[in-house]
Amino acid sequence: MDKGRNKKIEYGDRIFARLTMGRRTVVEFMINRVADMTELIGELRHLTYGMRGLATVYIRNQSRGWSLERPLMLYSNSAPGMLKSAASNYEVAEPAPRRMLFPWETH
Repeated sequence: MDKGRNKKIEYGDRIFARLTMGRRTVVEFMINRVADMTELIGELRHLTYGMRGLATVYIRNQSRGWSLERPLMLYSNSAPGMLKSAASNYEVAEPAPRRMLFPWETH
């Protein structure tokens, strides 16, 4: 399966993009001012800022006659390309107050 690796986009190509989450269309637009897939995904992320979850993106390059559909994970509250580490999703426990140990606690 190609997965979009050989799907070429050049500046000026007429691109249609639709992003859905579940059965709901979140964003749908036409654009001709992107030079590659990275810029197109950047536009999608900009238009969906603040949304979070797994989406499906359908892309059609009308100028070159191809289309593709693929999953896209949206991350809210983070800069594009920056993923939070799993540890940052958990609260850090306060350290226990320091106290003197009893002799039976040391062995």
